[in-house]
Amino acid sequence: MYRRKMRGMYISKRALRKHFDPCECPNETYLLCQLQWRGSIKFWQHWLRNDDYNDCHAEQFFLEEIFEPRSYNICDMTWYLSWSPCGECSGVIRDFLEEQPNVNIDIRVARLYYVKYLSNRMGLRQLNNLQGVTIKAMEAKDYDDCWETFIQPGVNYDFSPKKFKSEIQRNRSRLEDILQGLAFSFSQLDSTRIETETNIRLIKAHQSPRKQYTNPEIPMAAVGARDPSSRENNHGWKIQPGDFQRNYSPRQNGRMVCLLYEIRWRNCSIWRNWCTNNTEQHAEVNFLENHFSDRPQISCSITWFLSTSPCGKCSRRILEFLRSHPNVTLEIYAAKLFRRHDTRNRQGLRNLIMNGVSVHIMNLEDYRYCWRNFVAYQAGEDDYWSQNINVHFILNSIEVLHIFLGLPPFLAY
Repeated sequence: MYRRKMRGMYISKRALRKHFDPCECPNETYLLCQLQWRGSIKFWQHWLRNDDYNDCHAEQFFLEEIFEPRSYNICDMTWYLSWSPCGECSGVIRDFLEEQPNVNIDIRVARLYYVKYLSNRMGLRQLNNLQGVTIKAMEAKDYDDCWETFIQPGVNYDFSPKKFKSEIQRNRSRLEDILQGLAFSFSQLDSTRIETETNIRLIKAHQSPRKQYTNPEIPMAAVGARDPSSRENNHGWKIQPGDFQRNYSPRQNGRMVCLLYEIRWRNCSIWRNWCTNNTEQHAEVNFLENHFSDRPQISCSITWFLSTSPCGKCSRRILEFLRSHPNVTLEIYAAKLFRRHDTRNRQGLRNLIMNGVSVHIMNLEDYRYCWRNFVAYQAGEDDYWSQNINVHFILNSIEVLHIFLGLPPFLAY
């Protein structure tokens, strides 16, 4: 059944007490496994810990060195882990299950491994969404089962989970929040700040510095944007609040692609307006062909606030435009990424960044700037964006980093 690197059935009671007590923080990770092939009455049990010599985590070591797959029948495994899987191990488990669809894994964890890091939380969520995988925090019954299953028979029971009952409940609650996506409240974002700021600094290192937004009262030039439905305001060219909120929400796809644009000419004048896609053109091409007043001898900088990032074809068209207009610079802010798993779209964005186009994900400051300058809101109508915008900003910003570096998608859905 197993290869030679098997450690055996039983663990010492000292190791169980030390490594599965959620109040402790040992450096090693222990994995206790109970396994049964369907159709067989026999259970297999095994334990191991991470292999520091080969820098191999316990989960990976078990799947690659211990478990022997079979091409028939279904295998049900229960893992008792002293630490929950890290983001990298979650990927290893996911890849293993894709190759072994006849295996089911029930994962019980004694404590949560660095869940302040976004990659570890996302890894747990992605695992939990896989068919054949369940993840739970260990409860009192699980500790009893571990003692009865993985401790040599006849050893006195002197390990009671009652002393850390509150910690068990805390881990259970935190894990449920993570798996349901509720652990990303604004008050908790500080705990991910180190990782997040590192990722975002890497993105910004390859982009031009972001401008400090102001709200100058400058006359707007009419350049053909769609006239919104009737509404009492002094800016008939502006987008309606409902259209802006619906199409720029990072949590849902709007009915159309909107492009709010700002052109800053060398003489310090500013043009602001907006356009959308039509039956023949995406919003980006619509702007380039119908909304940009070509002045070859005058330099200008263009800023786009897009409800979704450009597709691969639009990225190529943008680069063609910029090559033919060397006096024009472009900066793009997107509310969300368009079909981010499509390799053509990822390569298109990467080509934009590599050719000097700054690509950003809209943050809360950007939404407020757009609301003040592009939306036909009435007095007393404040923007509705909650602090949860920051969550999508972080996730999509990391995805942009992966795109720039040519890495696989960070987000699984």
